[in-house]
Amino acid sequence: MSDRRIFVDYLARAEGEGAIDVVIGPNGEIKETRWKMFEPMRFFEAIGIGRRCEEIPEIAQRICGICPHPHHFSTVQAIERAMGVQLSEQTVLLRKLFLLGDVLQSNALHLYFLAAPDFVGYDSVIAMAANPELLPLVKKALELKRLGNDMSVLLGGHEIMFRSSVIGGFTKVPETSDLRKTKERLKAAKEFALETVNLAATLAAQPPYPEYTRKCEHVSLHSEDEYALYDGRLISTEGLDIPNWDYRHWIIEEHVPGCNCKHATIKGRDSFLVGPLARVNNNFRQLSADAQAAAFSVNFKVPEFNPFMSIVARAIEIVHAIDGAIEKIDQIGQTRQEEPRYQVQAGEGYAVTEAPRGICCHGVRVDKNGIVEMWDATAPTARNVRNAEKDLAEFVPRWLHLSDSELTLMCEMTLRNYDPCQSCATHAFKVNLRRA
Repeated sequence: MSDRRIFVDYLARAEGEGAIDVVIGPNGEIKETRWKMFEPMRFFEAIGIGRRCEEIPEIAQRICGICPHPHHFSTVQAIERAMGVQLSEQTVLLRKLFLLGDVLQSNALHLYFLAAPDFVGYDSVIAMAANPELLPLVKKALELKRLGNDMSVLLGGHEIMFRSSVIGGFTKVPETSDLRKTKERLKAAKEFALETVNLAATLAAQPPYPEYTRKCEHVSLHSEDEYALYDGRLISTEGLDIPNWDYRHWIIEEHVPGCNCKHATIKGRDSFLVGPLARVNNNFRQLSADAQAAAFSVNFKVPEFNPFMSIVARAIEIVHAIDGAIEKIDQIGQTRQEEPRYQVQAGEGYAVTEAPRGICCHGVRVDKNGIVEMWDATAPTARNVRNAEKDLAEFVPRWLHLSDSELTLMCEMTLRNYDPCQSCATHAFKVNLRRA
């Protein structure tokens, strides 16, 4: 009796290029589970070396078209830490507001357009929209994502790439009247956000999803004062608690043949999970009151180790993102134009922000002239790869009774659960810098 092989040459409804390869022995034993990312390496870290530090936050946005803003904010914070830049309260509040808008649009995108078709039996959201009964839902989802995108335009000048955020602040800040209009739109979107939590819970409650739990370490930013997206300590469900700038000493990366993305583990431990489920598990008390109430209403309990419940965690975060954005707009109050100020000096800095799909880590070293000597960049998906392969190894034996096509779909769903960003995860570069 020969081996059974499940091979997906291109993972659909996920950013970038990657394949799934699962080999099952004749007695049902798992011989291999691989997530092969063959997206070509683009060597961003090399591009940055020798450039002025002001260029790096701009270049960092080009790492990913889905989560450019966390890459930007991690990089700009790393440079600011390296040079001891002090920020105004308004700048920090605007950055936090931006990341809340990012969670809003990205979670809506994944939940409705990438994940939901799997749960309701459609090939794509286009096919879903062809159903007259589902078309109103798809339209509302588009409006929700539109709101998040419009927040990007208001705060940064563009839906994808920043035009106004720089080292030390913003070259242009939004008008107070425009922020107030956005606040009213956020309030109007709240009802649909709460409906989204109920919908996500209904989808995740369908067989066989409630049956699958694999306990692993969940890692995220954390702050006692708020739901951490922009800054905070790096903590986990297994007791990790370190300054976020110390991530390189605790998160160990290694190259694995056949994958252009490094695999990550916690020092002295094993693989780990990052993303919305980890954030909600580690920061449930910091969610808004309505987000917590929505979680309780669908019997979402923390810690939750069923990866298929990520769809519910994303919906809960949408409610919080709306509440949090309204709160930040109130805190900002009357906006005022501020000139970004800083003094170039030599230094080395590291920072972590939360992209919608998990921790986004950057480190930069600059010389006394502000020239970049080192740039370290690691995207969330690179943190999740090894853990996702462990999910496949755990869950596939439970699905062996399925046909090859059905088993293939379940393997794809397991990886899409992570909302992978495969192109920005490719991270394989080493620089030997020598000076005469």
